[in-house]
Amino acid sequence: MFKAPIRIMLVDDDEDDYILTRDLLADIPDFRFELDWVCDVDAALEAMSEGGRDLYLVDYRLGRLDGLDLTREAVARGCSAPIILLTGMSDRAVDLDAMRAGAADFLEKGGLNSVLLERSIRYSLQEKRHAESLERRVRERTAELARANEALKRQIADRARAEEALRAADRRKNEYLSTLAHELRTPLSPIRNALEIMKLAGNAPEVVESSRAMIERQLKHLIRLIDDLMDVARISRGRLKLKLDSVEAALIVSEAVESVRSLLDKTHRELSVSIPKESLLLRADPARLAQVLYNLLHNAIKYTDPGGKIRLTAERDGGEAVFRVEDDGLGVPPEMLESIFEIFTQVKQTDGSLASGLGIGLSLVKTLAELHGGRVEAHSDGPGRGSEFTVRIPIDAGGDEP
Repeated sequence: MFKAPIRIMLVDDDEDDYILTRDLLADIPDFRFELDWVCDVDAALEAMSEGGRDLYLVDYRLGRLDGLDLTREAVARGCSAPIILLTGMSDRAVDLDAMRAGAADFLEKGGLNSVLLERSIRYSLQEKRHAESLERRVRERTAELARANEALKRQIADRARAEEALRAADRRKNEYLSTLAHELRTPLSPIRNALEIMKLAGNAPEVVESSRAMIERQLKHLIRLIDDLMDVARISRGRLKLKLDSVEAALIVSEAVESVRSLLDKTHRELSVSIPKESLLLRADPARLAQVLYNLLHNAIKYTDPGGKIRLTAERDGGEAVFRVEDDGLGVPPEMLESIFEIFTQVKQTDGSLASGLGIGLSLVKTLAELHGGRVEAHSDGPGRGSEFTVRIPIDAGGDEP
């Protein structure tokens, strides 16, 4: 079992006892021993504290300290090797005291022989190895339990985050359904009122024409609202397809501006447009890219006070066409810049209320830009300091390069 020599230190102030112990160890078969003898208590305590031996044989009577005191002090200083106490007394009380002090065994010198000594040494070393193995398993099991506990904590945290995400999604769903009902009712109510007015108007063409115009405006608003909802549904099912063609950026800008012209006049916002003089050819779906700019312009109008200024620019930047929509309106809080493109997300107005709309316009902008191989970014210096939305779309590789 023990292939290497067993290193033993004898602590005893009697040379005859050293010689006797040496001879007993020499008579033990199948084991090899290296025996050191220390007769000074202080030297023994220092050596036991430093370690380096497999086992210690300690005499009970040593002078300044007895064997029990030496054992206690050595264990207190970190001695981990087994200690066997040797005594000339046959006293059960000393035996128990030795165990309490930290000794592995207790042997009487009077009846000591090589068999008893070998059995005590083998038992003490086996118990130490067993204790070390048990301690190692306890450490490993403790580390395993700690890892399992951390994994469980992460699972609990993940579950809590998932549950919170579900609650947030449920709140957003309820808010969305409430907003949807309100947005659908908004154009339907004036349409119903206009129809009632037309019934009562009789032969008053001015009233009929005014009511008809009102119905037309509200129907356009309703159709665009439904179109956005259908686009969201198509995107969620992966069925939104682009009809790509070579198109001038100036044409896209013109169509988007024309779409919001009446809203600009009605709400008294000022729009300035800047486009490059040279050709800026894109490979794009004209209707969908115009929808991107329309949504950004409509968003700027919605969050800019009457008399506010909005700016739309288009320019070339390397291999990309860059469209920017800037306004001096409500602005975007820093914490919302990352989430503003998420569906059903809206920035609250200064009074804490939400602006009209379903909160899907910017989500469509992001998706449509990415379907064109581009991207969109939002920037704002904070509430009340306006906002800037930048859309980057690759230039048509088949077009003329400058």
